[in-house]
Amino acid sequence: MTFPIKLLAVVAVWLLFYLITFRACQEELCLACDPIAPAQDTVVTEAALPLYFKWSDPEAYVDKGIEALIQQTTQSGDTTQLLQITGLYFEGEAKLNDDDNMGLARASEVARLFDGRIDSSRLRLRARQVEAPESAKEEPFAGALFEWVDRHQNSTVDRLEDRIAIRFPVGSANREYAPDVDAFLVQLAEDLKASGQIVRLTGHTDNTGSVQQNIQLGRARAEAIKQFLVAAGVPSDFVLTESKGGALPVAANETAEGRYQNRRVEVRFIQPQQND
Repeated sequence: MTFPIKLLAVVAVWLLFYLITFRACQEELCLACDPIAPAQDTVVTEAALPLYFKWSDPEAYVDKGIEALIQQTTQSGDTTQLLQITGLYFEGEAKLNDDDNMGLARASEVARLFDGRIDSSRLRLRARQVEAPESAKEEPFAGALFEWVDRHQNSTVDRLEDRIAIRFPVGSANREYAPDVDAFLVQLAEDLKASGQIVRLTGHTDNTGSVQQNIQLGRARAEAIKQFLVAAGVPSDFVLTESKGGALPVAANETAEGRYQNRRVEVRFIQPQQND
């Protein structure tokens, strides 16, 4: 083999080695420099909830499992019922405006998730102020409850997990006289006398009238329930009263049904009476 041919062979081998080595290095460098896509569910992983909220924020945040939650919720009711969505909120959260609160705003945001799944006429929005978890200001939290209810269900006494609500007529401090109201109050008086528990009666109104008028009306409603309990033998010191007027609606005041829900006295147990 002549020298030129040998030289060409050496150059060809060198070029082949260079191309293979350069290509391998290039691929390795590309892999090393390729940007890593940011995690899309960092907050979701921390929340571990398909539907969650953040402090003083009405927006409904969703994560994996939201479709399963929506399907399970829509399939658990029947066509004669309403889906009641209750938005939860805490004392100290931002107030949105004079006629709304964080709970109703959250319920409204959750209702959007059911667009195309349930007709809007079958949705009923409610709000409830509850005790805040210790981590509520820093961490995501569950902020909505779902319940299928009868379309015409408007009880004068609602028994919830942490309180009982007694409804009132328009502009009146006289409770609605219905068998369930009287039966509840008689039983409440007996329970208080037997247990020594303390209750707080909080009067509420709809948005009709001035702020001062509603504070006075709410207080009169709470005092009316207290008078019944005291007359039934409950010590006056066992019954605390206060008024929030129209500041804490549980339903939108735009409808007669919503205003009815807001005209109420809430009964909440505080603590056992300490005996010396």
